Amino acid sequence: MNWSRVSRTVKTNIKPDSYSGQRIASQIRVAVVLTIVWLLPFLMSACSGGAAGNLIPRGTAVAPSAGTPGLQSSSAPAAASILNAPSVSLLTFGNAGYGGDDTNVLQNALNTTAVNGQVLRVPAGSYNISPISFPANSQLALDAGAVFTANAGYGPQDKMLKIESQNVVIAGAGAASVIFQMRKSEYAAEHATDQSEYRHCLDIEGATNVTVSGISCNKSGGDGLYIGAGAQKQPSQNITVSDSIFDQNFRQGFSLISGQHIFIDRCHFTNTEGTAPEAGIDVEPNDPSGAVVDVHFEDNFTDNNAGPGVKLALWLMTNASPKIDVTILRHHSDSNELSGYDANNADMDPNVQGQVLIQDSFSTDDGSYGAVAHWYQASGPALIFKNLTITNPHQNGPDPSYHDSAAIGVVRGGGGKQPIGNVQFETVNVSVTNGKVDRYFNFGDSSNKAVENVVFTPGNLSGATQVPPNGLMNSAGANSVGQ
Repeated sequence: MNWSRVSRTVKTNIKPDSYSGQRIASQIRVAVVLTIVWLLPFLMSACSGGAAGNLIPRGTAVAPSAGTPGLQSSSAPAAASILNAPSVSLLTFGNAGYGGDDTNVLQNALNTTAVNGQVLRVPAGSYNISPISFPANSQLALDAGAVFTANAGYGPQDKMLKIESQNVVIAGAGAASVIFQMRKSEYAAEHATDQSEYRHCLDIEGATNVTVSGISCNKSGGDGLYIGAGAQKQPSQNITVSDSIFDQNFRQGFSLISGQHIFIDRCHFTNTEGTAPEAGIDVEPNDPSGAVVDVHFEDNFTDNNAGPGVKLALWLMTNASPKIDVTILRHHSDSNELSGYDANNADMDPNVQGQVLIQDSFSTDDGSYGAVAHWYQASGPALIFKNLTITNPHQNGPDPSYHDSAAIGVVRGGGGKQPIGNVQFETVNVSVTNGKVDRYFNFGDSSNKAVENVVFTPGNLSGATQVPPNGLMNSAGANSVGQ
């Protein structure tokens, strides 16, 4: 299981009685943005020269400006070369896109072109597929307007696109026009009896050297994107997913279970709802052997999910686990039902070691905290926020588990054994206009052990209702902590 029943009780399975007006407004904003993204390539083709010549459709590789790191994914050269390379059309292998079952034609085409070192191109059209498996050395180019719909009858463990091999490239012409869509409503109806949350759209397990760009994976019965270990518990390695959309999935937008050298760039994880934890992104190893090593998120968005925007659930990791190494840069979390950023780990000492860095990132209109570390033991990895900007958190009122209205928190209920902490908030900017935030921070342990090695460095702060001082450290007022 990717999500502990205990963990659900501790944090994320408590929902407000109704959706807020802010959440509905955000859904409208997301729909408008996706519509504009869909229209952009067509506007480009109708325009030339002048300002229109500077427009770039989603899925196109963009060279970074000098001195601006991280704006180009390592997948960009591979994706561009596949899209522009000589290729073999899917229709060479048989009729497809005429309303029937296209699974055999597509699977045979992938198998044949992979063996022959060829690029398989799928033209615009509507295709119906059962689960597809990618052999080693697959190269799949998807033209704008290629839309794939899951056939009825996926079993509880079936995945739409499964990669367990090496050297796979999937290059779509753009996430708004290359779409893989499953039958979420069908799976949700079956969930009550089969309890399945594993019908993932894009499933990568124990694979090596995989590049995916410019596609959408939507309406799954599990996760839009899942990256985990293989049959021998080997982590997936050298995986890049960029410029893609994962929308309206049942459990998560993205689950990272075990991976090394993982790069997720410029993706949207939106409107997840169905079964807990319902996060945009969830980094949550299933057992202590899971690897979260050299993991990079850059310029991604988690919007309108029924759980948190970004969840770091490290509670099954131990001191025998691989050292944690996660970097999240320029992330945007917007209008999620729970917190923008949510982290926990194991109540033990010694603990897994390492670092999680979240820098130059945003939480806007999220339902609970802008960022919270709950049950985050000080013996665990350093959790560092740098230059975090929070706007109007607690859209749904005080946090349902801790009854707290601070913008950020390092908190725990009763029953803990080890001190909590090892969390740093360096330069936090908070703007509140909704009247729902009393303080800018709250660092406290209801288990009465200790709060250790915590930092709060204020940036621009405005709008909290019970300041000064800026916040609480073990129930005592303070303007900053650890300086």
